Amino acid sequence: MHLNKIMSSNVPNWDATINKVVNTKEGDLIGNVEATDENAVLVSTEGARTHYRIPKDVVEGFDRHAVSLNVSNNQFEQYKTQWREGYEEVK
Repeated sequence: MHLNKIMSSNVPNWDATINKVVNTKEGDLIGNVEATDENAVLVSTEGARTHYRIPKDVVEGFDRHAVSLNVSNNQFEQYKTQWREGYEEVK
């Protein structure tokens, strides 16, 4: 039952998350959503220095202003990626 609570269905319109801020579960800012695909969101830090490909199933929710993750500060580094890696067809 817990998995249903954090599934990507918590965000009915992923396109609405583009350019919105992304926060860890502690509320710390990671960056902004740049793109989405079927399974993940591409997040870049300020100045686009670091990029993260974050699976949609760790997104806790979206309140039209910010995307909240069910990932702590010390866990999101595992999602670090190269610029737009895997985003040939950005939605």
